[in-house]
Amino acid sequence: MRRSSTPFLLGQACAVGLLAFSTGLADAGEADPMKSENRAGRNVLAPIPGGMVELEVERPAGKSSRAGIRASGARVAGAPEPLILSSSVVVDADLTVLRRLVGRRGVVRPGAARGFAVIETDSVEEAISLAHQLMREPGIGSVELDVEQPRALRVPTDPAFPGQWTLRNLGNPAADVNAVPAWDLGYTGLGVVVGVVEFAWQVDHPDLAANFIAEASMPPLGLNSHATCVAGVIAAENDNGLGGVGVAFDAGITRLIYGTSSQTASALLHRTDLHDIKNNSWGPSDNNRVSYMAAVERAALEQGVAEGRGGLGEIYVWAAGNGGTNDRMDYDPYASSRLTIAVGAVGDQDLRATYNESGSSMFVVAHSSGNVQSVFSTSLNGYTTTFGGTSAAAPLVSGTVALMLQANPDLTWRDVQHVLASTARQVDPDNESWSINAAGMHISEDFGFGAVDAHAGVLAAESWVNVGPEVHADSGVIQIEQTVPDNSQVGVGAFVTLDRLVRVETVEVIVNVDCDAAGDIRLELVSPGGTVSTLSMPRFDPTDNLLDYVFTTTRCWGESSGGTWTVRMSDERATQSTYWNDVRVIAHGPTWTSQCSADLNGDNLLTHVDVQLFLDAYHAADPAADVIADGTINFFDLQEYLNRFSDGCP
Repeated sequence: MRRSSTPFLLGQACAVGLLAFSTGLADAGEADPMKSENRAGRNVLAPIPGGMVELEVERPAGKSSRAGIRASGARVAGAPEPLILSSSVVVDADLTVLRRLVGRRGVVRPGAARGFAVIETDSVEEAISLAHQLMREPGIGSVELDVEQPRALRVPTDPAFPGQWTLRNLGNPAADVNAVPAWDLGYTGLGVVVGVVEFAWQVDHPDLAANFIAEASMPPLGLNSHATCVAGVIAAENDNGLGGVGVAFDAGITRLIYGTSSQTASALLHRTDLHDIKNNSWGPSDNNRVSYMAAVERAALEQGVAEGRGGLGEIYVWAAGNGGTNDRMDYDPYASSRLTIAVGAVGDQDLRATYNESGSSMFVVAHSSGNVQSVFSTSLNGYTTTFGGTSAAAPLVSGTVALMLQANPDLTWRDVQHVLASTARQVDPDNESWSINAAGMHISEDFGFGAVDAHAGVLAAESWVNVGPEVHADSGVIQIEQTVPDNSQVGVGAFVTLDRLVRVETVEVIVNVDCDAAGDIRLELVSPGGTVSTLSMPRFDPTDNLLDYVFTTTRCWGESSGGTWTVRMSDERATQSTYWNDVRVIAHGPTWTSQCSADLNGDNLLTHVDVQLFLDAYHAADPAADVIADGTINFFDLQEYLNRFSDGCP
């Protein structure tokens, strides 16, 4: 008999499993497995990995029972919490043979793995007795009790971890990034490198030094506590007896220095061969005014997503700003860029943080200060419990993306966005900002697609199939040349069609406007599916003129670019008049595909609109019109489309 000295007794198991036993030990089961009675239940011999052990079964006549492991007639000191025995046996054998052997003692059904069967009996003791019988039968493979083992979750031992509610919120379990289940799957950021773009952080901090990657870093400038806090949220070391942990506690972290436009562009492009993610917990002043991104910075972002990570694209995560209801992140050209992931904030009560901005380009939110508690992290020469703002939310997302990239290193920068959008949790679902777009996505100006969920993110990443190459549906520059009525909600509208069919990810609206105050303007985009994106609202902003200003929305994610888009502008404050020169609309995403290939606008209906969209695509030689997928667009594609249209959708 295998005594209680088996390694299983030290129980580091962390998953439900089936306890296997080889038939080579069958002779150990010839004695009556039900050895003796005691106050707790019955002592039994039962097969578990590697041999036979003696179990103290609390309820042998039940359908399930707790069972403690014993040795020399006593419960083993220091043994893990009890096993949970079921009334089933799992056997590696032919179903027909098993049904003959088992008879009426149990119900035999196919197991989850090929060649295995599960035998359901009336009680735990019957399952154990049957297991012993089957172990003595020739031609039977492994015989297993169907047992739930003790779980040991991968929870860090760092002294401050119990108070790191953004990672594990004991007071409100829904209101955190759900990191522990992701760690329990083995994802800790190992092999992924995250850059912290701002002033230098303390690279010799005892909770950060082990994860610092010097060869991917820039020379230090202006040692900064804020940057040290950011680095700790991402990748503070685990199980070192110090402070707390980062969400990606095995990720590498680097020091990248911003400054002038050219210095910032250099940081954004620094060692894109070594970096996977770059965190930016900074942005323009939260003053409710439009800001411009330097051309070299925009070019750096474009080059980073095109060439970084061997062509998969650098991931740029950006704090969405702390201006609250007095600002909109749509006026921040960095966070609102389609090339970045804008991160807002919710607090420990799972409610909108007081400082969180709204916007049509808000992508996701993550947990930070702003309800009751603030955030624990590293700081210069120590720790802080008062970190917060979207500065703390953004690195929580950067660390989560590191876990996702460990789960699937082949994700492109756009696939990362898709995974985040599809797995985000609808936080505060009763909030009136929530709506559903024409593609069925939950969207919110306050929360984007929702709160980032690390566990859901890594699970999706594991089996993610990369989206198709990015293409661009472009209206070209449309001349408006109209004065917008002053101090009036009666505005000017432009009706726009795009030159190809894409499944929309982001849409850019580029405007040229002569005005004395940009704060006079309300600007809205309405998709063909009816989704409204507010890009600018009346406010105090004395900025004059908008010159090739790029507004961006994520609210049309998943919709078709086909049909008529509407851009509306009104001047709702009493100053000087506004003159709208021109507008350009560009939708970005993969070429349109659908389960119903004849439905080209994604409304689940087949109408004349779909036919017109196909004809437009056909005449424009749009790849979406290559219905038979032979690389050419000709009469046969037209004929095939009309056949599919006639057949209807499933």
